[in-house]
Amino acid sequence: MDAIKQILLDEIATLNREGQRDNLPRFSFSFLKTHPGLWAIMYLCYALCVALIFSTDMLGWPAFWFATVFVVVMSVLMLMDINPKYRFEDIDTLDLRVCYNGEWYYVQPVSQQALDKILDNPHTPERVRSGIDRLMKQKGEVDFYDVYYLTWGHQQAAQV
Repeated sequence: MDAIKQILLDEIATLNREGQRDNLPRFSFSFLKTHPGLWAIMYLCYALCVALIFSTDMLGWPAFWFATVFVVVMSVLMLMDINPKYRFEDIDTLDLRVCYNGEWYYVQPVSQQALDKILDNPHTPERVRSGIDRLMKQKGEVDFYDVYYLTWGHQQAAQV
């Protein structure tokens, strides 16, 4: 079981390295390209807000500068893109990290090289080997959750 975990850890490290998944913010125009209407509405609301600020006596330059700084900060934040790291500990864990990472382990397939390492390992249980073969025949790929469930799923079921 430790050998399978190490193979999965190596595979996750490779995915993180190749996908630049390091939890660091990067400047990107992807949000602007995918949601141009949101940007337009934000600046339309800003213009309406400025019109309101200068059409009343109670508001003035401080409110204008606050609104301007707020719009600029929001624009910069929407241009930041963060690629969250995949972690083995997140597989089959439902908590707030799922909101940030998503359930990547259901959709990310394990590479054929990693599957070959698992199948060639002499310590791999037969139920895992047969499960991987069955899944490859049924859906053509095996994702991280499949390997996790085949390897450790029966232990969790026995604890319940």
